[in-house]
Amino acid sequence: MEMEELGIVEQKLPDTRDSGLMYSISAILFVVIGSRLARLGLPTDLYIILSEVLIIALPPILLARIKHLSIVPTFRLKKPRAVEVLLTLMISPVMIIAGACAGFIALIIIKNTFGSLQIDTGVTSVMGGGSVLWSVFLIGVVPAVCEELLFRGLIQRGLERMGAGWSIFLSGLLFGLFHFDFQRFAAQTFIGIISAYLVYRTGSIINGMILHFMNNGLITLLLRSGTSGVQQQNPMPQPTTDPFSSTEFVKLAEQYGMSLSEFLNSMIIPIFIIFIACLIVIFGLLLVVRAVTRNRVEQPGRDEKAARGLLLGIPGIVLVLTVYTAIGLVLLKNPAGAGILRLLGL
Repeated sequence: MEMEELGIVEQKLPDTRDSGLMYSISAILFVVIGSRLARLGLPTDLYIILSEVLIIALPPILLARIKHLSIVPTFRLKKPRAVEVLLTLMISPVMIIAGACAGFIALIIIKNTFGSLQIDTGVTSVMGGGSVLWSVFLIGVVPAVCEELLFRGLIQRGLERMGAGWSIFLSGLLFGLFHFDFQRFAAQTFIGIISAYLVYRTGSIINGMILHFMNNGLITLLLRSGTSGVQQQNPMPQPTTDPFSSTEFVKLAEQYGMSLSEFLNSMIIPIFIIFIACLIVIFGLLLVVRAVTRNRVEQPGRDEKAARGLLLGIPGIVLVLTVYTAIGLVLLKNPAGAGILRLLGL
């Protein structure tokens, strides 16, 4: 007797080939379509919405439809339980602190390595301009929904053919890389891994969206409380001067009788201690998540040859790493970096 006659509908889920292909498509779209959207001179908020929807959210949905994948289980479109949402909300503020610590340490290391930093102000201008609700919507809601559909949806689901652990790690890593900014790579990868674990354990992408929204939304509110920036109309990243060379940091260094470099390096240890303390708290909360989902988590079907499917992701990885190389060369004031970015249309 066939499964249809028993009233059972077989679910078709993505595999690693779909994940690899999706990552390559998204990376190429980001460079090709994203750069062309930027040249249109659109207002920053419109650029954010169009790029997130057209480049990030729409492609995995279209690929799922083309390959006749089961939409609900592929994207884990399931209502989360109240206890899961509560734990997600509890993890969020601690994760933000840990992410900030990881990012701050990364910035110091990058400054020591390259001698300079370039912080983009395009998104920051949106955080500081317009109404509070509109800023939170643009920076919190839109990326949370669109980026989770891509990374914790189709990509993570397909990677589970390699095992849950690999899918969580690779989903977070690919998410961090996709920000095309190794100055934020550590923090974004950290956030991506935690989100991937929550989505896997709870079986609901909504929890990942909540965590993502809380991170972006709270940071937006914190930045708005400390600045009254005016929204820029140019969506292209606008590098600012090195933030560590600001008057505030220089004065602090002078108060402690240190050079700026010595002062920044002295901050690494206390910040690292705070980071470890946050990790301990997050680990404890994740153990609670594990406990409340023990009998509910869906075990993925593994395929010993699944890793081969990642070959389709090589074009995307190469493109992303090329951009990272160009950014590094720019920080080193090597003209080849700007040349590579121009060649890519960025």
